[in-house]
Amino acid sequence: MDLITANRLQQLRKMNGYSQDVLAEKLGVSRQAVSKWERAESSPDTDNLIALASLYGMTLDDLLNTSQDAVKVKALPKKRDVKGKLKSILSKANDFGLYPRAALSMLKFPFAVVLPLVYVVLSLATKLWHPLWIMFLLIPIYYRTAIALKANSKKILLLLLPVPEAVVTLFLICGTVFSAWSYAWLLFLIIPVYYWIVLMMKNKSE
Repeated sequence: MDLITANRLQQLRKMNGYSQDVLAEKLGVSRQAVSKWERAESSPDTDNLIALASLYGMTLDDLLNTSQDAVKVKALPKKRDVKGKLKSILSKANDFGLYPRAALSMLKFPFAVVLPLVYVVLSLATKLWHPLWIMFLLIPIYYRTAIALKANSKKILLLLLPVPEAVVTLFLICGTVFSAWSYAWLLFLIIPVYYWIVLMMKNKSE
């Protein structure tokens, strides 16, 4: 990355009122990575460039357009303007997150259409309409995962992952396939333990 672009990234960060620590937390990277970008020692990858453009309310072309005399950014909502801040977050929900490209690819794929077709084909081939119906639980798991990838922090991503749905699916598989109903219920203990661990995690910005 050239020094002009590095200075532009630093200017945008300061004009939006972010410290290097806060910006790093929002992007899911280390503060050292942000510092290296601004010293022109390394360059953000494509996902981080997309995230930066969305965070600053500008296009990717505008973000990298170092020929502009002045950086133009949208004014940040005031802290007391809760509704305005919420609308701003929701308006960017479609293209901002830790893994925006992966989330977009998953949401574009017609998983809810393909899975029933796979179910019918497998059931006709094996005559196992039951327990193959459990496959339909993969639909909420798939889309919950896609939504989780749009989270703007690792902690929120972990909270949004479809852990309960995955546990229920595993429970049904153990019960219907292996007749292990008496012991499979222990799998449900994973749910409270998982959320307790995630909630105990501390964000750098906290």
